[in-house]
Amino acid sequence: MREIAKIAGVSHMTVSRALYNDPRIREETKKRILDLADKLNYRPVARARPFASRKSNLIGLVVSDISNPFCAELARGIEDKAHEEGYNVIFCSTDNKPERMESYVHLMMDAGVDAFIFASTRLREPVVEKLIDERFPLVLVNRKLRGETCNYVVLNNMKGAYEITEHLINLGYRKIAIITGPSNFFTGLERLKGYQQALKDHGIEFDDNYVIQGYFTREMGYKGTKELLTMEERPEAIFAGNDYVAMGVIDAVEELGLRIPEEIALVGFDDTAFASNQRIRLTTVSQRTYEMGNLGVQILIDYIERKETDYTHRVVLEPRLVIRESCGQKLLEKRKNKRTPGSKVESLSSLDRM
Repeated sequence: MREIAKIAGVSHMTVSRALYNDPRIREETKKRILDLADKLNYRPVARARPFASRKSNLIGLVVSDISNPFCAELARGIEDKAHEEGYNVIFCSTDNKPERMESYVHLMMDAGVDAFIFASTRLREPVVEKLIDERFPLVLVNRKLRGETCNYVVLNNMKGAYEITEHLINLGYRKIAIITGPSNFFTGLERLKGYQQALKDHGIEFDDNYVIQGYFTREMGYKGTKELLTMEERPEAIFAGNDYVAMGVIDAVEELGLRIPEEIALVGFDDTAFASNQRIRLTTVSQRTYEMGNLGVQILIDYIERKETDYTHRVVLEPRLVIRESCGQKLLEKRKNKRTPGSKVESLSSLDRM
């Protein structure tokens, strides 16, 4: 079976499904596999038939970094809904490494998963694209491929990034930096676009020096902030591409002896549990993470139960700003209330220079 899979350029499980006439496999793929099996004089072992033909009630979940609070909350939403529907979840963390993604997909296929939920794809992901071509049940959560060729649940990332950047602008900030994901990630690309559009619409010139791109990690937030805050003309505010990056920003700001929001404003993206911590009080964008996970499972199970290869369900959730203290809004309001009649306050940053 593995030899057939290698020659046909498909997965081991796809060969198994084709040999046992699974209706989810395309006819042309099935014919190609059966022809190869005949040519190689291969016949499946009779005792393997029950395993290959029955449902395992297993869903494979692939995330980018389980240490990221967003991924942990997403996994909880997925697991709770799956158990409610009579499914079990096995998961892995790829650390954004393509070779690890491919290896885990093959391992899960060998384990007999009925379907996949991917929360770690790049805009191009060959192993996932192959599964889509083979009509294998899957759904993307929080990420999209370059083409809209499969089921997904995502947030309107561009709108969320636009709104939180605009919020900083409305508070009076003009030197706004962003630390976001790489442009070959859907989330990184869309959030950068939203940030750029907000600056443009408010007449603020885009400055490449204020853009730091890398993986959505705490370490990236720390390194990026060190780079930004040691610039000769440092930013007044930082938009962290997700809350995990914001944790790294906080680490660096505190190490440099600065204060949030008095000396540098900070906003994030995700609204993970730590964002509401009394010490952090992070202004951020809510992704409705738990709900996103629930919806992903429901779409996947509908796909499996319907047994329709052309079933498509795509959901784009609306973002919601969650205003706390890290952006400086409450501090600015307090200072405005204390100013003398007739005085003018342009922004929090201008107040700090008085």
